[in-house]
Amino acid sequence: MTTHSILKHATDEQLGLAVFENLHDLFRAMAGKLPKSELVEEEKLSYHLTFPTNPMFKGVWNARLSASEADQIIDLIIAWFKQKNAPYFFWWTGGYTLSADLEERLAKRGIISMAEQTQELAKGIHSTAQGSPCMIAELSKMNESVLDKTPPGFVIKEIENEAELYDFKKVFVETYEIPAWAGQAWVDATLKIGIGKTRWRMFVGYLNGEPVATNMLFNGGGVASVYAVATLPSAQGKGIGAAITLKPLLDARDKDGYVYAVLFSSEMGVKVYQRIGFRMTDVRINRYLWRNG
Repeated sequence: MTTHSILKHATDEQLGLAVFENLHDLFRAMAGKLPKSELVEEEKLSYHLTFPTNPMFKGVWNARLSASEADQIIDLIIAWFKQKNAPYFFWWTGGYTLSADLEERLAKRGIISMAEQTQELAKGIHSTAQGSPCMIAELSKMNESVLDKTPPGFVIKEIENEAELYDFKKVFVETYEIPAWAGQAWVDATLKIGIGKTRWRMFVGYLNGEPVATNMLFNGGGVASVYAVATLPSAQGKGIGAAITLKPLLDARDKDGYVYAVLFSSEMGVKVYQRIGFRMTDVRINRYLWRNG
């Protein structure tokens, strides 16, 4: 599938669903550029597999399973990822997902929710069993004053070289207390495609020359979105997280013509995003983690 045209005059319902469209386009961007990737999009569900270890690069999404077929298809998908020797994959729910008791069926197979994952793999990410809240914003109405409220010596740079890419990894891993391999996956994927050649754009915030914050902008599904927004605990409470979130989104507005921004947030990130102009929706997104073995 190709990227959607830029959304204009969208309803809140359309924007809530655009959270999922953007994420799905990110998966397509991964599979379309990384070597030895596989992308399957079918009526019942879609799934992708690419080489980096991080389960963001391996997943199942857009499942539409009836009660009579759900167990069989789930087992077939697990068998497929096992046959590919995948260490992990995420099964995403919410939005377009139409499946009978899907979460319960996944749990019976040891596939754990976001809330359970934070205890094992990402202690710095606070999630609930209901998943992450989806948030939306009009890019013409953002609180741009936050850009003037960061400490002296703070600058935001788009990654241009390998050293800055590793600065991204360092901040991302330390902020969310995730395994080093989870951050390394973004390094490996970006180097494989080429810095400046990926559809995602990566940013690092530096305070007096030291990396303290990250953000990744991805334009797709008709909207702009951000991922991997992180600020080291030592730099939090200074407006840095708000600034590094907002600046790339304003670039998407001013340079690329995007009208709306969407994202899904950790529980602790909601207030930061609200401060720059995002608002909550009734939609939540969840991801369940399968582990091989």
